[in-house]
Amino acid sequence: MGGGCEVYKKIKTDRCEVEVRRGCGPDEIRRFKLDTGFGFFLNPAAGVEPLAKAAERGDYVALAVHDSTVIGFLVAYRFGAEGLPSRVMLDFVYDIATEVSRKWRQRGLGKALLEAAVTDPFFDDKVLIIRGNPSYWDCYGSACRKYALFIMEIPVMYYGFEKLPVKLPGDLFTIARIGPKARVTRDELIGLLAKIEEGVSGEFYDYI
Repeated sequence: MGGGCEVYKKIKTDRCEVEVRRGCGPDEIRRFKLDTGFGFFLNPAAGVEPLAKAAERGDYVALAVHDSTVIGFLVAYRFGAEGLPSRVMLDFVYDIATEVSRKWRQRGLGKALLEAAVTDPFFDDKVLIIRGNPSYWDCYGSACRKYALFIMEIPVMYYGFEKLPVKLPGDLFTIARIGPKARVTRDELIGLLAKIEEGVSGEFYDYI
């Protein structure tokens, strides 16, 4: 998967240089430590172990790293739902979970992590989805509306995602990028997601 935690790009911030790495395996992930500013998808007390276990399951992991410390991550995990007649279809549908440590936000790291994933040939024959679920956003009130526009518009404007006329339980929206070699059409993807009701399983945050 990917190039073995390859350095996709280096970003110079106002503080230092950050490496964005992609396709990371569990042993590579365990060489790093986790920054303390996470709080939604990751518990800092668990360190990088949830990310390493995600890689062991075959999920896709990209990291933003500074001084051997993970300050941002993207996990594209294989989507699964109970009771669907065609589980083979889910083998190439990946759901994205991503977070940047609080003190490192607003420096373009989240956008760079998404770019690292969508430009990886690993996803040429797969589907990436992003779900707008405010339960997993680090925001409150009106700030959430602004954040919703941000996480929906950036992938659509720059990275080939499009909004689908279907959304999963608890979500405000679902956007998807269908790889150029994926074995599914837009209508087939919409039909698959429309069948999913309350029995969604395989959430990245369920593993932590």
